Amino acid sequence: PPPPPTAGLIPPGMMAPPGMMPSNPQHHFPRQQISMVSNNNNNGVDVPATTASTTTTKAPLSLEEKSKRWAKLQTKKYAHKKLQTFSAPQKEQLPPDFLRKILQDHGDMTSKRYASEKRLYLGALKYVPHALYKLLENIPMPWESYKDVPVLFHVTGAISFVDHVPKVIEPIYRAQWGTAWLLMRREKRDRRHFKRMRFPPFDDEEPPLDYADHLLNVEPAEAVQLELEDDQYALLEDW
Repeated sequence: PPPPPTAGLIPPGMMAPPGMMPSNPQHHFPRQQISMVSNNNNNGVDVPATTASTTTTKAPLSLEEKSKRWAKLQTKKYAHKKLQTFSAPQKEQLPPDFLRKILQDHGDMTSKRYASEKRLYLGALKYVPHALYKLLENIPMPWESYKDVPVLFHVTGAISFVDHVPKVIEPIYRAQWGTAWLLMRREKRDRRHFKRMRFPPFDDEEPPLDYADHLLNVEPAEAVQLELEDDQYALLEDW
């Protein structure tokens, strides 16, 4: 077959095929009007107006304007931005019996009443290491017979945290542990209050002991304290 006609060779009265330039492009693409201006710097040669307008330069900024822009930029960079934070409502203090009742009810998890909350207990497993960390952080020291701490707990009994951070001055803390170390050496030598414990203390299938029935009425052991009647501790007695 013969090649298709090119633009400008289309017979009169026929339309150009799709994708080809029209035979008279000036009707579809108007000619761009470029104004020419005379420039004295080009030895009388006319240059386009667009080229002549781009040769203009801005005036340099003053030192005062530069300092204002710099101060504005630094203020914007280091300004304290107010973040949209969520503040939880203040929770009221509940008596300890409220938490003990929840723990007592959740002693046996095989009941069908807890079947709908399995996802809660599985989701709380990832927070168990933090709960153990807070428990070990607030464990009573050797010089404390017992310690009362606030507890943050979930209403379903899935997880609970000790909501307290112990704080003490470092020199006092070092002195307390130095005293405890000295007295525990004597305790290890005399074996007056030393008791052996078998591990594991509970069997796998044994239910946990109820605090109110087994531990609430038990007197705590004596704390490790210095006997200040000795003459070598005379300087510490008044302090």
